[in-house]
Amino acid sequence: MIQLYRDKFKNFQILSGVGIKSIACVTMFIDHLSKIVLSWCTSTVWFPMYQNGIMNWEQFHYLDNFIRFPLHGIGSIAFPLFCFLLSEGFHYTGNRKHYIGRMLLFAFISEIPFDIAFFHAYSKNAGSFPFYWEYQNVYFTLFLGLLCLLCIEKLRCNKENFIDKMKSRLFQLLSVVTIFFIAELIRCDYGGQGILFITSFYLLRQKRICQVIAFLVVYMITTGNQPTIYVFISAIIILFYSGKRGSIRTKSFFYWFYPVHISVLYLSTLLLQIVM
Repeated sequence: MIQLYRDKFKNFQILSGVGIKSIACVTMFIDHLSKIVLSWCTSTVWFPMYQNGIMNWEQFHYLDNFIRFPLHGIGSIAFPLFCFLLSEGFHYTGNRKHYIGRMLLFAFISEIPFDIAFFHAYSKNAGSFPFYWEYQNVYFTLFLGLLCLLCIEKLRCNKENFIDKMKSRLFQLLSVVTIFFIAELIRCDYGGQGILFITSFYLLRQKRICQVIAFLVVYMITTGNQPTIYVFISAIIILFYSGKRGSIRTKSFFYWFYPVHISVLYLSTLLLQIVM
């Protein structure tokens, strides 16, 4: 009976790693479009239009709510998918040091575009432009997540001795807790929540249903909220993962997509300022 259920469930697992990354990139783009370009339009264009009587309150309120809720909600689908794929990538990569190093490299490459696009007003007020030291981009979260998985693997005990196994698990737990607090301390995007997502996805990677349940539980613990419809959509997409990697020729595109698209979106706001 259980095997029959698994066989039927596999018929729905049609998404490769590249397919899920594509969904994550599209939803992330929608999120950043709303937070960079449309938020600029709200404060600079539409609110003055409302003040001058060109737009009524209902129209302005509708636009503002549409940006802050449905669009931001769609954007929240992306991060759990990236965490899930990171745990898969760590398992399958042939060179973990290279994988971790590449993630750190793109964390530094992305930092200035990230700071300028999201925090340019704050950094100018603080006199640190183009850098904003109070918040770090999501690649730092993913880098720390990979370090956490590396610690878990290095501290894994293959001995049958009970004491050795308990020591191993204790040190693994301490490594997760330590990196969790590092993520919170440096205030990287999603912080410790991201570390717990990545860890739970990795430790339960042989049990897809358990992965999804753990993800939902971690979400509720770290946010104090019930999962939204968008969080459930992320969970469903993960359930549809086929276990296949997909084309590796697109790998560089996905690494560059983050810093390039937020740079383009910010430049779009500068262009709009000139035109308008």
